[in-house]
This record gives sequence, structure tokens and C-alpha cells, in this order.
Amino acid sequence: MFLDSIFRRVDETIENATRGASRFAIVIIFALFALGFATAAAHAYATAIWGEIAGNLVIAGVFLFAAIIAYFVASKRGSRRVETQTAAAELEAKGLSALAIADQLLKPDSDMIKSIGSLAPVAAKAVAERVGPHLHLIIGAALGLAVASKLAEALDRTKAPEA
Repeated sequence: MFLDSIFRRVDETIENATRGASRFAIVIIFALFALGFATAAAHAYATAIWGEIAGNLVIAGVFLFAAIIAYFVASKRGSRRVETQTAAAELEAKGLSALAIADQLLKPDSDMIKSIGSLAPVAAKAVAERVGPHLHLIIGAALGLAVASKLAEALDRTKAPEA
């Protein structure tokens, strides 16, 4: 079947993404904590040196500068991205035009519709197999978000002291 190569690539991509995503998420969480403490320390230092208004403006300027640098780096990477051959282009290279594929999809008794329909249980099983080993990370992230949400709500309800 001509969809086998597409589904095999999708399966490999999902497997690689789930493997690397859990490691990357842990690293990002610690990096965000470090960035938060570094920002707090820089803010305290800037306000002690230049005063509250000028110190806050310096910190805001640093973040604005970082945002501009990140924007230009991201736009440069986007323009350098190498175009890869898409699945549709590969199917056309094999002699299957988009019109022929659409024609097969519109026929209710076509082999393509039957094969796609039969893949639903396989896809559900593949997702369950990928999620299973990382379920503790998903539950931990959900609990962390719930706690953060409750803390944010509690902080919103408190009133700031009058100056």
C-alpha cells in the first residue's frame, strides 16, 4: 500500500518526538527557574544602582533587546530552511496526482477509505504505547499547571498594600 511509507515516517517522527520531548521539558523547566532567579537578581541590582524607575527601564530594555535578537535569529532560520519534499510531492513523483488521490477519497468503497478506516485502532494503540512510558510526566505537568493556576488565582484575589 502506498500509504505505508507515510505512516511509517509518521510513527518514527512521533517516537523521536516523545523521546526527546520529555528530556527537553525537564531541561526547559530548570532553565526557566534559573532565568527567573537571574532576572530577579538583575532587577534588584539595577534598582539598587540606578533607582527604581531607571532600574526597571534598564531591565525592560534588556528584555526588549533580547526579543529583537530572538526575532532576527528566528527569521533568519526560517529563510534558510531547506525545502523538503512533501508527502504529496512524493506521491506525485510516484505517478499519483492529487486529483487521482482526491478521486479515491471521494469514492465511499475505495481501498484508500477502507485502509484509513482500518488504521484508527492501530493509531489509538500507537498513541497509547507512546504515552504509557511518559504518563508520569504528563500527570506531573497537569498537576503543576493546576497548582500554578490556583496560586495565580489566589495572588489575583489578594490586594496589594497601599503605598
